[in-house]
Amino acid sequence: MQEHPYAPFIDRVRKPAQYLGGEQGEARKVWDDVACRMCLAFPDLYEIGMSHLGYKILYGVINQRPDFLAERAYAVWDDMERELRSHDQALCSLESAHPLHEFDIVGFSLQYELTYTNILQVLELAKIPLRADERTNTDPLIVAGGPTATHGEPMAPFIDAFLIGDGEAKVPELMQAWTDMKREGLPRAERLLRIATLDGFYVPSLYKNVSTDDTKMHVVEPVHPEATFPVRRSIVQNLNDYPFPVDGPIANCQTVFDRASIEVARGCTEGCRFCQAGMIYRPVREREPKAIIEAMVRSVEEASYDEASLTSLSTADYSAIAPLVRDSIEALGPHQVSLSVSSLRAYGLSEDVLDDLKRQRASGLTFAPEAGSQRMRDVVNKNVTEAQLME
Repeated sequence: MQEHPYAPFIDRVRKPAQYLGGEQGEARKVWDDVACRMCLAFPDLYEIGMSHLGYKILYGVINQRPDFLAERAYAVWDDMERELRSHDQALCSLESAHPLHEFDIVGFSLQYELTYTNILQVLELAKIPLRADERTNTDPLIVAGGPTATHGEPMAPFIDAFLIGDGEAKVPELMQAWTDMKREGLPRAERLLRIATLDGFYVPSLYKNVSTDDTKMHVVEPVHPEATFPVRRSIVQNLNDYPFPVDGPIANCQTVFDRASIEVARGCTEGCRFCQAGMIYRPVREREPKAIIEAMVRSVEEASYDEASLTSLSTADYSAIAPLVRDSIEALGPHQVSLSVSSLRAYGLSEDVLDDLKRQRASGLTFAPEAGSQRMRDVVNKNVTEAQLME
């Protein structure tokens, strides 16, 4: 058996399990038997990234195809960074321990701006050229998606392509296109141009920043006639076309959310003025109640969780929330698993639903008043009154 690349120093770092993989449910495929290999590199720590639903969804979507492979990597603590640098060891994926620079594609999720420097850390530790214009035909494609990809211009010098919108359909499409172009022997610049013609992708090298006379703001314009403009957001119209994954890696050390979290809907109708997600994930789309309950029960059975959660931007707005909560509690009862409901408005659930939640052992409800006065709530369009909060 080949020795793990981290073997000479892994005993000197905190929580070594977060760098070694081997979790129940991880995808294992023969490296040379797949056509395209993508590393989902989350730009934050393992205990945060393992709780991220977006990566769980993409991990399942990619690995269900026998010719594609998705593996994982995460940002590292300072002690691990020191060891990697002192041993001149490249950052590796958890599943196969291949260095990230050996993958065909490395994908990042831009959740918030404070993780931008973590992306640079991961690229540097992976021995991938930091700047997009320094990469050659043999380097992996660096792609980024997530909420702040809609305004990812600060990261434009370092990212080859941004995926704007939902990734369930577009990531496999990108992997297939990248594989075909590599087989054709196309140079990197030509590959990037072809990606720019796909809906939902923004390739910064094919655009430029210009100042508008009326607003004096800098906006992006294409410099190549074939580059799509404007770039239109990719939208999965029917979430039921992509069933929520019920398997996947189960964390082998503590994570932020150690429970079976199931996405019940995507998008929000509320229009709170401070909420970016409520705008960029429109329109509202819902999963079928039966599919939600089946995914929740199977996730609990796979991972032996003691808590399950219904999750969305505004769970109380789910059109069948009352029967969904009631039926979920009944389905989880034999497993002695409690149910929590996230992202609620103060007027979001009826008394019947709250009574159903009280019938089980301790669980959680999350209410977000967002501001300390009624005037401020009205200003930010948070449609809740103090009376509703205190009721």
